[in-house]
Amino acid sequence: MTQRSLPARLSRPLCAALALFAGLPALAADDNQVAEIVVTGRRDGVPAYERAYGPTIIDATALATAPQRRLDEALRAVPGFGLFRRSGSRTANPTAQGVSLRGIGPNGAGRTLVLVDGVPVNDPFGGWVYWSRLPTSSVDSIALTRGGGAGPWGNSALAGTIRIDTKQRDGLDMELAGGSDGTLLSQASVGGRANGWHMGLSGSAFRTDGVKLVEPARRGPIDIKADSDAYAVDGVLSTRVGNISATAKLSGFKESRGNGTPYTNNATDAVEGSLRLVGDGEKVDWEALAYWRDWSFASTFSGVNATRTAETPSLDQYDVPATAKGAIAQIGFTPADGFETDIGADLRETDGKTKERMTYTAGRYTRLRDAGGTQSVAGLFIEQAWTGVPGLTVSAGGRLDAWKNSDGHRLESDIATGAILRNDRYDTRDGTVANGRAGIDWQADDSIALRAAAYTGFRLPTLNELYRPFRVGNDITEANPALAPERMRGGEAGLRLTPGNGVTLNATLFHVRLKNAVDNVVIQTTTGNNAELGVFVPAGGSLAQRRGLDRVTVKGLEADIAWQATDSLRLSAAYLFSDSEINDPGSMRALKGNQLGQSPRHSGTVDVTWTPIQALTLRAQVRAAGKQFEDSRNLGTLDSYAVGDLYAGWRVDEMLEFYATAENVTGARVETGRRSDGLTNVGPEQQWLAGLRIRL
Repeated sequence: MTQRSLPARLSRPLCAALALFAGLPALAADDNQVAEIVVTGRRDGVPAYERAYGPTIIDATALATAPQRRLDEALRAVPGFGLFRRSGSRTANPTAQGVSLRGIGPNGAGRTLVLVDGVPVNDPFGGWVYWSRLPTSSVDSIALTRGGGAGPWGNSALAGTIRIDTKQRDGLDMELAGGSDGTLLSQASVGGRANGWHMGLSGSAFRTDGVKLVEPARRGPIDIKADSDAYAVDGVLSTRVGNISATAKLSGFKESRGNGTPYTNNATDAVEGSLRLVGDGEKVDWEALAYWRDWSFASTFSGVNATRTAETPSLDQYDVPATAKGAIAQIGFTPADGFETDIGADLRETDGKTKERMTYTAGRYTRLRDAGGTQSVAGLFIEQAWTGVPGLTVSAGGRLDAWKNSDGHRLESDIATGAILRNDRYDTRDGTVANGRAGIDWQADDSIALRAAAYTGFRLPTLNELYRPFRVGNDITEANPALAPERMRGGEAGLRLTPGNGVTLNATLFHVRLKNAVDNVVIQTTTGNNAELGVFVPAGGSLAQRRGLDRVTVKGLEADIAWQATDSLRLSAAYLFSDSEINDPGSMRALKGNQLGQSPRHSGTVDVTWTPIQALTLRAQVRAAGKQFEDSRNLGTLDSYAVGDLYAGWRVDEMLEFYATAENVTGARVETGRRSDGLTNVGPEQQWLAGLRIRL
């Protein structure tokens, strides 16, 4: 365990914001702050073997001035970071909140692994991330590593990892804020010590009346605001015996959302627990972690008529339970001067299914569906770094994973009679996957550094992709139990310049190739029954199925520049060019040469922060993205956009601070989705928030 003095803990709903944007200004340290204890394990921070992969590290002091106050919305300041769609977690259905990096194959599950204190927080059933749940108020640091997770991370870390390390603090923190659309948030945390133990308790709440999701020209009486409520509580107990730190954590989470019409909504309930042991010594340090997660999800879907005056229920996923449990063991040591070695093993097992009412006829549902299965992954890994020459780091690593999908099933029955209408039992499937990575990082002199890396990775399709169909309006997407693991090969080369005068520049060229990339492929747009899948496509709707595209390439450039012009003025900009192409779509030949859906070629951010006096911080940010396609057919196009956001904060003293934010100040139109019938969804227009923080 490492002891550090850090600024007072920032509010859970308001802070973990802006985390990954390189070069953001840090708040000044408070000389009167209370000391904090940070429990650090091998899977946190950046060990030597990570340097070649260009990680981005943000600590707690850089998380306070984001104009966007939800974590995922703030992270969109990092070009290439995004959820499946342009919608943020304030309005998006949870199933669309999977993380994408560098535009590498956005989909609902995401291809990025997100961990909090070493525990995977991707949904056990679907792979998406509940951004309302992440512990923003207790963040000590966030580490983002792009590229394949061949080292300690494994499954789900296809495009990279986002690792959040939390902290423990003595004292009391509180935050209250309110704003447009009936938005309210509050947070409180308290911590203390007794007889060698640290105890902490924190809670957060967020609610909003929301906004309407459909473009104004197409709205009808059926369109209402998409409201949401989210509540979280965390209890932590930790101690230290000799050189071993132990931390136990128990958490609860509850969220409910409206999805823009009276009938459509979703709800989530979760309980989580973990036990973490960290040992540090002069020559060897180690970590052991065990966790358990129990999640339950429910969601309703409907079809809306052309005039948007009425809706008809189409699907009621009334119970989607999922559990996840896992364990991780990792040891680090120095076998010889200049060498650092990490070896470890991990195990994850998820079990989940969806229970649904379907086929709405004559005012009632007539069928039941029960579909799901079990998935397990066990891996061994090793990482080696050589730092024998000053300024030079050479690293290499590999891992071997064994996976198994079992108990896959899809059972459908008649509600009235109980008669079995479909009883599919899928064969157990298993396999092994080997991955590796290698890289070099060379700090040539004080002003220039070079790096290069190559890597592979894999991702198992989630239980959701394998077994759960869904419907948005009249657009239907079917599951596919035959999906194969996704594979990725990639490489990148980077340059870091620090020429002086307060200027820093980073640039990276990257090229990756995906195999078996899971995509929602549209296979029918005409009204009528699909004999292959046994699905009826309604008028104005479409039928898609999750299928693996044989080969997809993504290549591009990411760059950022920051200039500390004066002690009080900082300017920065970042840009991503990401060009995706479906090289081999398998049987769907019409997709050959197309661009991936939901992946703009161009995106960027410009940021200015000014502190004219010590107590006042002003910040302006502009985020922009080029046009993108709705899906891999490249038919529906979402227009480009640019939005401006503002932040102002006034620090009265060490204990009290006021702030205000404004998002999308010009009311720019941000198209977030386009359906088969041409209906376009849009993001929020102007949003504002004002609040205060108290630290004792």
